[in-house]
Amino acid sequence: MKKINFNQNWYFTLDRSIDEFNTYGIDKYSDAAGAAARFYDHCNWEQVELPHDWVLSLSKTPLANTFAGAYPSTRYHRFMGERHSELEGVCSVGWYRKQFTLAPEWEGKRIFIEFEGVFRDAILWVNGTYLDRHASGYTSFACEITDHLVFGEDNSVALRVDCEQPEGWWYEGAGIYRNVNLLIGEPTCFKYCQTVIRTELSGGIHVRAVLSNDTAVAFEERVAWGIYDGDGRQVASAESVASVDPYSDAPIEAEMRVEEPRLWSVDTPYLYTLKIQAGNEETEERFGIRTVSFDPDRGFLLNGKTLKVRGACVHQDFGGVGVALTDNLQYYKIGRLKEMGVNAYRCAHHAPAPALLRACDELGMLVMDETRMFGTSPEAIRQLTDLIERDRNHPCVFIWSLGNEEFSVQNTERSSHLMEKATRIAKALDPTRPVTYGGNNGASFQGINQAAEVRGVNYIRNDKGGTWLDLYHKEHPNQPIIGTEESSYVLSRGGAVNDMEQGLLDATGNVTMPWGSTPKGWVKYMETRDYFAGSFMWTGFDYRGEPNPFYYGNCVSSFGTIDLCGMEKPPFYYYRAWWTDEPVLKLAPHWNHKEGERVTVAVFTNCEEITLFLNGRQIERKSVERFDAPMFEVTYEPGILSVEGRRGGEVLHDALVTSGVTAEVRGFPVLKARGGEEIAIYEINAYDEEGRFCPMASEEVALCVEHGRIVGVGNGDPSCFDAERMPDFEEAKHVTCFYENGVAVEIPPKKANALPPRQDWIAYEPRVETYDDDFRLVARYKTSAPQNQVKELVAYLEDVEGYEYVEFERLDGKARVYLNGEEIGNNLRWHGRQARNSIRPYRFYGHFREGVNELKVTFEYGAFDLPLVSGCVKVGRRVEAPCFVKLHYGKARVFVKSEIPESLALSVCLKSSAFR
Repeated sequence: MKKINFNQNWYFTLDRSIDEFNTYGIDKYSDAAGAAARFYDHCNWEQVELPHDWVLSLSKTPLANTFAGAYPSTRYHRFMGERHSELEGVCSVGWYRKQFTLAPEWEGKRIFIEFEGVFRDAILWVNGTYLDRHASGYTSFACEITDHLVFGEDNSVALRVDCEQPEGWWYEGAGIYRNVNLLIGEPTCFKYCQTVIRTELSGGIHVRAVLSNDTAVAFEERVAWGIYDGDGRQVASAESVASVDPYSDAPIEAEMRVEEPRLWSVDTPYLYTLKIQAGNEETEERFGIRTVSFDPDRGFLLNGKTLKVRGACVHQDFGGVGVALTDNLQYYKIGRLKEMGVNAYRCAHHAPAPALLRACDELGMLVMDETRMFGTSPEAIRQLTDLIERDRNHPCVFIWSLGNEEFSVQNTERSSHLMEKATRIAKALDPTRPVTYGGNNGASFQGINQAAEVRGVNYIRNDKGGTWLDLYHKEHPNQPIIGTEESSYVLSRGGAVNDMEQGLLDATGNVTMPWGSTPKGWVKYMETRDYFAGSFMWTGFDYRGEPNPFYYGNCVSSFGTIDLCGMEKPPFYYYRAWWTDEPVLKLAPHWNHKEGERVTVAVFTNCEEITLFLNGRQIERKSVERFDAPMFEVTYEPGILSVEGRRGGEVLHDALVTSGVTAEVRGFPVLKARGGEEIAIYEINAYDEEGRFCPMASEEVALCVEHGRIVGVGNGDPSCFDAERMPDFEEAKHVTCFYENGVAVEIPPKKANALPPRQDWIAYEPRVETYDDDFRLVARYKTSAPQNQVKELVAYLEDVEGYEYVEFERLDGKARVYLNGEEIGNNLRWHGRQARNSIRPYRFYGHFREGVNELKVTFEYGAFDLPLVSGCVKVGRRVEAPCFVKLHYGKARVFVKSEIPESLALSVCLKSSAFR
């Protein structure tokens, strides 16, 4: 199948913003009404580009649920609305629409629409026909739409999204937050997610695919199989014949061998490409040659060799964009984890975005792929099946997680039965990978744990301080063990003070939740036990919600070793020191304190010996043991605190310097965008007059971007309730006069009634032989104007270069709107169940050029004698609101999109300077 990105030119609105009573209907074919109708005036909706998370545009409030990010929702509004007017009007239902035409070459093809992720409870219509409903906010789904499309005419997709009910207990966002694709295939095509690739270290490749024939003729065609290396050279091939009965599915299989295969690993993530051609139908999949297994005594084995799993649990949101990450942001997050030394990613706690798995395949990151819903209910089985069928060809996926912390059942006999049955389902779909479960129930073996192929441990401290695990391994010697969740320390990015009342945490990682461990504590425990396959820190990145240990004052977690915006915290260098071969010496957190204050500083290093200096004086020398994290108590005096480290014959240095007050801010790119669909990241740092970084700066910074637009901002402060996305405002000019045949026609200042007066009259119709009635009374509208009249109105507009739209408060008749001779819209999208002339406005987008612009409206009318144009007519454009971000420990980040990224430029200055 051919995959076509379908992210552009969508329209969005909240359900509460729809003026009329929105009865959409699921009753008759192609007969949906309201926002689900085939033709519907969505012109005044917001034009959006996917992926899109509408929650981020709402205002955060501490009155809302801080454990879900402090964004209000409908359910919370019902509970608190009467007491808190700030929550009034919140709505958790949104609508998306898209109009499109079909490429002529698609005629005779099968067409599917694929949604990679919608949060959540999505109902789909195509051309006014109800097609399907998908409850999960995390699994992908595809639907064939071939039968419901029309060539040579406008087609429409409508999607209703209801995020009122959560699936997790963290920030989950809302909307079409992942990519949408069209899949174009032949009448006999490859079935969605049914191609399976299995590999052997010797180079043996077994492939199975399924062909689906939607024709009345049997499909008999030659099948060509090919495997290609990273340079595009064919390295293996096979041939077979496919035979598929009419309106049937049939599997096809092939065995191939790659000579001297290059294996996929976390250090050398080599990928091959499988291509299959059956008649005119083609498909391709990337894969890696590797094996995964667990040994009860040796831990995890990749390609038959032991590898310690050094992992991170990660939620999917990110600074400035919510859950709507573009593909390049997925790669950026995985790249940051790789820099830290992480080699495994746990999808906490749901199916990941396909782009994330592609990034892990390409960059060399193992993945614990996890389903959201534990159990054997139809929905749980559906989600597990969708997950495994979609992801089983990714070499990065090394284990399936079937659940997490099911408190109510995990120690019961019933849960053992559920786990056994879910395991059978998983193994039937993919027998090559083991399964596990994230259990926070310590040494308990009853229930889920006894049925788990690999025992998953959430938090070693959960039972007897951690001494239980060695005994558990001894008592259950045949069950491999992996740490599915560990650490749960809480820390800031740059702080040096712990003050719970003020919501302040230091940056060293030595403050933990009761069930947690410091970086040194859990890493040394894990690394010194061969049977322990490894573990995943909670968490790699901060995420919105769960602001432990602060229930109300914060809205973002403090668990991350990297903050919400991608900026590392000091323990980042602890992992880099012990999980990579790079020489590391990092002194933290800063050297701006009160005179005479006793200060704790940390050194994260893999040097063998370190020496601390203050203003050139030696303070202390320490030897560094493996997995150590040296700490020092130093009396503060302004100046330079420095450290020297020796590693073999190499000498390393690092220093903290006392800075003055902020004198300037500078911005620089940390992630460049390669195209208009990607997001670029800029970092802002504060400096004093001497050019020294100011680690305590907290000023507001004014932002301005050229050749792009700011999509979000962030500073990594878990207590910050500032907006991450600035709402645009509009600049508009009113059109007060049109010309008809050269004569000025004024626009009625007040909008006419939405419907004409009901001038009902009664006519008698004669008896019809095929009916029993002798006569009937028929009510009709009285018409006072000739039918099918045509009128043309023209306006000439100047000084509107760069404007984006024209908006009519009301258009009557059948109107078409032209800008400089090109049609930019019409009001023909209406359905018999709704008034064509609804009270919402009509907004049409077009390009206004320099000089004089001709705006022309043609009408076909006659049914009612009412003004064809009434109310306000305006041309306008969206103007970015002034954008500011507050520094947190001297830093902040800006997320920017641009159609011409090579020309993108960000300007920054202190807000106080911007308004002098």
